[in-house]
Amino acid sequence: MAEYDAFADQYDKTFELVPLRTYVEAHSILKLLGEVTGEAWLDLACGTGAYTRELRRRGAGRALGIDLSPEMIRVAQLAEEERLTGAEYQVADVGGLGGIGRFDGALGVYLLHYSTSMEHLEDMCVNISRSLRPGGRFVTYQLNPDLSLVPDYYLKYGADFQIPVDGPLEDGQAFTFRISVPGLQSPHFTVYYWSRTAIEQALTAAGFSRIRWVMPELSPEGHDHPDPQWWRDHLDRPFAVLLEAEKD
Repeated sequence: MAEYDAFADQYDKTFELVPLRTYVEAHSILKLLGEVTGEAWLDLACGTGAYTRELRRRGAGRALGIDLSPEMIRVAQLAEEERLTGAEYQVADVGGLGGIGRFDGALGVYLLHYSTSMEHLEDMCVNISRSLRPGGRFVTYQLNPDLSLVPDYYLKYGADFQIPVDGPLEDGQAFTFRISVPGLQSPHFTVYYWSRTAIEQALTAAGFSRIRWVMPELSPEGHDHPDPQWWRDHLDRPFAVLLEAEKD
Protein backbone atom coordinates (compact mmCIF):
# COMPACT_ATOMS: atom_id res chain seq x y z
CA MET A 1 0.00 0.00 0.00
CA ALA A 2 2.84 2.41 0.74
CA GLU A 3 3.95 2.24 -2.88
CA TYR A 4 0.52 3.29 -4.09
CA ASP A 5 0.27 6.03 -1.48
CA ALA A 6 3.55 7.45 -2.81
CA PHE A 7 2.36 7.21 -6.43
CA ALA A 8 -1.18 8.55 -5.95
CA ASP A 9 -0.52 12.09 -7.18
CA GLN A 10 0.99 10.77 -10.42
CA TYR A 11 -1.32 7.84 -11.09
CA ASP A 12 -3.77 9.64 -13.39
CA LYS A 13 -0.88 10.59 -15.68
CA THR A 14 -0.69 6.94 -16.73
CA PHE A 15 -3.82 7.45 -18.86
CA GLU A 16 -2.03 10.26 -20.70
CA LEU A 17 1.43 8.72 -21.00
CA VAL A 18 0.63 5.00 -21.46
CA PRO A 19 -1.54 4.64 -24.62
CA LEU A 20 -2.30 1.05 -23.67
CA ARG A 21 -4.47 2.25 -20.77
CA THR A 22 -6.77 4.24 -23.04
CA TYR A 23 -6.74 2.34 -26.33
CA VAL A 24 -6.84 -1.22 -24.94
CA GLU A 25 -7.64 -1.27 -21.21
CA ALA A 26 -10.38 1.39 -20.95
CA HIS A 27 -11.90 0.54 -24.33
CA SER A 28 -12.15 -3.18 -23.49
CA ILE A 29 -13.46 -2.67 -19.95
CA LEU A 30 -16.15 -0.18 -20.91
CA LYS A 31 -17.25 -2.37 -23.83
CA LEU A 32 -17.67 -5.38 -21.53
CA LEU A 33 -19.49 -3.32 -18.88
CA GLY A 34 -22.11 -2.31 -21.42
CA GLU A 35 -25.29 -0.64 -20.22
CA VAL A 36 -25.20 0.44 -16.55
CA THR A 37 -27.94 3.09 -16.52
CA GLY A 38 -29.76 3.18 -13.18
CA GLU A 39 -27.63 0.40 -11.68
CA ALA A 40 -25.56 0.50 -8.48
CA TRP A 41 -21.91 -0.41 -9.01
CA LEU A 42 -18.86 -1.01 -6.85
CA ASP A 43 -15.43 -0.07 -8.22
CA LEU A 44 -12.98 -2.22 -6.28
CA ALA A 45 -9.29 -1.23 -6.14
CA CYS A 46 -10.56 2.00 -7.67
CA GLY A 47 -7.27 3.89 -7.32
CA THR A 48 -7.89 7.53 -8.10
CA GLY A 49 -11.44 6.78 -9.19
CA ALA A 50 -11.31 7.22 -12.97
CA TYR A 51 -13.64 4.27 -13.60
CA THR A 52 -15.88 5.16 -10.64
CA ARG A 53 -16.56 8.55 -12.18
CA GLU A 54 -16.96 6.99 -15.62
CA LEU A 55 -19.65 4.67 -14.26
CA ARG A 56 -21.59 7.71 -13.09
CA ARG A 57 -21.08 9.49 -16.41
CA ARG A 58 -22.50 6.42 -18.13
CA GLY A 59 -25.67 6.61 -16.06
CA ALA A 60 -25.05 4.38 -13.04
CA GLY A 61 -27.44 5.34 -10.27
CA ARG A 62 -24.68 4.84 -7.72
CA ALA A 63 -20.94 4.27 -8.01
CA LEU A 64 -18.88 3.55 -4.89
CA GLY A 65 -15.09 3.32 -5.23
CA ILE A 66 -13.15 1.21 -2.73
CA ASP A 67 -9.38 1.25 -2.32
CA LEU A 68 -6.92 0.22 0.36
CA SER A 69 -4.74 3.30 -0.22
CA PRO A 70 -5.85 6.42 1.70
CA GLU A 71 -3.82 8.61 -0.66
CA MET A 72 -5.49 7.14 -3.74
CA ILE A 73 -8.89 7.86 -2.18
CA ARG A 74 -7.78 11.38 -1.27
CA VAL A 75 -6.88 12.08 -4.91
CA ALA A 76 -10.15 10.49 -6.06
CA GLN A 77 -12.16 12.72 -3.74
CA LEU A 78 -10.32 15.80 -4.96
CA ALA A 79 -11.13 14.85 -8.56
CA GLU A 80 -14.77 14.34 -7.59
CA GLU A 81 -14.90 17.79 -6.00
CA GLU A 82 -13.72 19.25 -9.31
CA ARG A 83 -16.13 17.29 -11.53
CA LEU A 84 -19.13 16.55 -9.24
CA THR A 85 -20.19 13.31 -10.90
CA GLY A 86 -21.82 11.92 -7.76
CA ALA A 87 -19.22 9.17 -7.27
CA GLU A 88 -18.51 8.06 -3.70
CA TYR A 89 -15.26 6.77 -2.22
CA GLN A 90 -14.24 4.73 0.80
CA VAL A 91 -10.96 3.35 2.17
CA ALA A 92 -11.37 -0.41 2.66
CA ASP A 93 -9.75 -3.78 1.98
CA VAL A 94 -11.69 -5.96 -0.46
CA GLY A 95 -10.41 -8.99 1.47
CA GLY A 96 -12.25 -7.71 4.56
CA LEU A 97 -15.16 -5.90 2.96
CA GLY A 98 -18.50 -5.97 4.71
CA GLY A 99 -21.66 -4.03 5.43
CA ILE A 100 -21.69 -1.87 2.32
CA GLY A 101 -25.01 -3.06 0.89
CA ARG A 102 -26.01 -4.91 -2.27
CA PHE A 103 -24.98 -3.79 -5.74
CA ASP A 104 -25.90 -4.70 -9.30
CA GLY A 105 -22.28 -4.99 -10.35
CA ALA A 106 -18.69 -4.85 -9.18
CA LEU A 107 -15.74 -3.76 -11.28
CA GLY A 108 -12.22 -4.72 -10.25
CA VAL A 109 -9.44 -3.30 -12.43
CA TYR A 110 -6.07 -4.79 -11.36
CA LEU A 111 -7.52 -6.45 -8.26
CA LEU A 112 -7.27 -10.22 -7.90
CA HIS A 113 -3.54 -10.41 -8.60
CA TYR A 114 -2.96 -8.59 -5.30
CA SER A 115 -4.23 -11.65 -3.43
CA THR A 116 -1.25 -12.83 -1.41
CA SER A 117 -2.51 -16.37 -0.80
CA MET A 118 -5.27 -18.72 -1.92
CA GLU A 119 -7.13 -17.89 1.29
CA HIS A 120 -6.86 -14.17 0.51
CA LEU A 121 -8.10 -14.78 -3.05
CA GLU A 122 -11.06 -16.76 -1.72
CA ASP A 123 -11.85 -14.04 0.84
CA MET A 124 -11.84 -11.41 -1.89
CA CYS A 125 -14.24 -13.42 -4.03
CA VAL A 126 -16.55 -14.14 -1.09
CA ASN A 127 -16.71 -10.46 -0.12
CA ILE A 128 -17.39 -9.43 -3.71
CA SER A 129 -20.17 -12.01 -3.91
CA ARG A 130 -21.73 -10.84 -0.66
CA SER A 131 -21.85 -7.30 -2.00
CA LEU A 132 -23.84 -8.29 -5.10
CA ARG A 133 -27.51 -9.05 -5.53
CA PRO A 134 -28.42 -12.41 -7.13
CA GLY A 135 -27.67 -12.11 -10.83
CA GLY A 136 -25.17 -9.31 -10.20
CA ARG A 137 -22.05 -9.16 -12.37
CA PHE A 138 -18.38 -9.09 -11.43
CA VAL A 139 -16.14 -7.69 -14.17
CA THR A 140 -12.39 -7.61 -13.70
CA TYR A 141 -9.26 -6.74 -15.66
CA GLN A 142 -6.84 -9.33 -14.42
CA LEU A 143 -3.21 -10.30 -14.87
CA ASN A 144 -3.18 -12.76 -17.76
CA PRO A 145 -2.56 -16.32 -16.55
CA ASP A 146 -0.81 -16.83 -19.91
CA LEU A 147 1.33 -13.69 -19.77
CA SER A 148 4.64 -13.77 -21.62
CA LEU A 149 7.73 -14.74 -19.62
CA VAL A 150 10.08 -13.23 -22.23
CA PRO A 151 12.13 -10.48 -20.53
CA ASP A 152 11.05 -6.93 -21.48
CA TYR A 153 8.20 -8.28 -23.65
CA TYR A 154 5.82 -5.56 -22.42
CA LEU A 155 8.35 -2.80 -21.88
CA LYS A 156 7.50 -0.87 -25.06
CA TYR A 157 3.92 -0.63 -23.76
CA GLY A 158 5.07 0.93 -20.49
CA ALA A 159 4.99 -2.16 -18.25
CA ASP A 160 8.29 -3.32 -16.80
CA PHE A 161 7.81 -6.80 -15.31
CA GLN A 162 10.47 -8.49 -13.22
CA ILE A 163 9.32 -12.08 -13.73
CA PRO A 164 11.31 -15.18 -12.78
CA VAL A 165 11.79 -17.13 -15.99
CA ASP A 166 13.42 -20.33 -14.76
CA GLY A 167 10.20 -22.30 -15.11
CA PRO A 168 6.40 -22.05 -15.19
CA LEU A 169 4.83 -19.68 -12.68
CA GLU A 170 3.02 -21.28 -9.75
CA ASP A 171 -0.13 -20.12 -7.99
CA GLY A 172 0.71 -17.49 -5.40
CA GLN A 173 4.16 -16.77 -6.83
CA ALA A 174 5.15 -13.15 -6.32
CA PHE A 175 6.94 -10.89 -8.79
CA THR A 176 7.15 -7.15 -9.38
CA PHE A 177 6.31 -4.64 -12.05
CA ARG A 178 6.47 -0.90 -12.50
CA ILE A 179 5.11 1.62 -14.98
CA SER A 180 8.04 2.95 -16.96
CA VAL A 181 7.62 5.52 -19.74
CA PRO A 182 9.41 8.76 -20.58
CA GLY A 183 8.33 11.30 -18.01
CA LEU A 184 6.93 8.80 -15.52
CA GLN A 185 8.32 5.92 -13.51
CA SER A 186 6.39 4.31 -10.71
CA PRO A 187 7.71 2.40 -7.70
CA HIS A 188 7.93 -1.38 -8.01
CA PHE A 189 4.64 -3.05 -7.11
CA THR A 190 4.39 -6.68 -5.98
CA VAL A 191 1.75 -8.84 -7.66
CA TYR A 192 0.90 -12.53 -7.39
CA TYR A 193 0.33 -15.06 -10.12
CA TRP A 194 -2.96 -16.99 -10.20
CA SER A 195 -3.91 -19.57 -12.79
CA ARG A 196 -7.28 -19.69 -14.49
CA THR A 197 -8.10 -22.79 -12.46
CA ALA A 198 -7.36 -21.12 -9.12
CA ILE A 199 -9.37 -18.00 -9.97
CA GLU A 200 -12.32 -19.99 -11.30
CA GLN A 201 -12.30 -22.25 -8.22
CA ALA A 202 -12.31 -19.23 -5.89
CA LEU A 203 -15.15 -17.57 -7.80
CA THR A 204 -17.21 -20.76 -7.98
CA ALA A 205 -16.80 -21.40 -4.24
CA ALA A 206 -17.97 -17.83 -3.59
CA GLY A 207 -21.21 -18.39 -5.50
CA PHE A 208 -20.35 -17.21 -9.00
CA SER A 209 -21.20 -19.01 -12.22
CA ARG A 210 -21.14 -18.35 -15.97
CA ILE A 211 -17.49 -17.39 -15.68
CA ARG A 212 -15.92 -16.32 -18.96
CA TRP A 213 -12.56 -14.94 -20.00
CA VAL A 214 -12.45 -12.19 -22.61
CA MET A 215 -9.43 -11.01 -24.56
CA PRO A 216 -8.87 -7.24 -24.70
CA GLU A 217 -9.38 -5.34 -27.93
CA LEU A 218 -7.85 -2.28 -29.57
CA SER A 219 -10.10 0.76 -29.88
CA PRO A 220 -10.70 2.37 -33.29
CA GLU A 221 -8.48 5.29 -32.21
CA GLY A 222 -5.64 2.90 -31.46
CA HIS A 223 -5.60 1.77 -35.09
CA ASP A 224 -4.34 5.25 -36.03
CA HIS A 225 -0.87 4.43 -34.64
CA PRO A 226 1.81 5.12 -37.32
CA ASP A 227 3.02 1.52 -37.06
CA PRO A 228 0.04 -0.80 -37.65
CA GLN A 229 1.99 -3.72 -36.13
CA TRP A 230 2.94 -1.85 -32.94
CA TRP A 231 0.09 -3.35 -30.90
CA ARG A 232 0.48 -6.87 -32.27
CA ASP A 233 2.63 -8.38 -29.50
CA HIS A 234 0.35 -7.12 -26.77
CA LEU A 235 -2.87 -8.20 -28.45
CA ASP A 236 -1.40 -11.64 -29.17
CA ARG A 237 -0.31 -12.09 -25.54
CA PRO A 238 -1.63 -9.27 -23.34
CA PHE A 239 -0.40 -8.85 -19.78
CA ALA A 240 -4.01 -8.43 -18.61
CA VAL A 241 -7.29 -9.99 -19.73
CA LEU A 242 -10.93 -9.53 -18.80
CA LEU A 243 -13.10 -11.86 -16.81
CA GLU A 244 -16.85 -11.73 -16.21
CA ALA A 245 -18.82 -13.79 -13.69
CA GLU A 246 -22.42 -13.75 -12.49
CA LYS A 247 -23.57 -14.30 -8.93
CA ASP A 248 -26.02 -17.19 -8.53
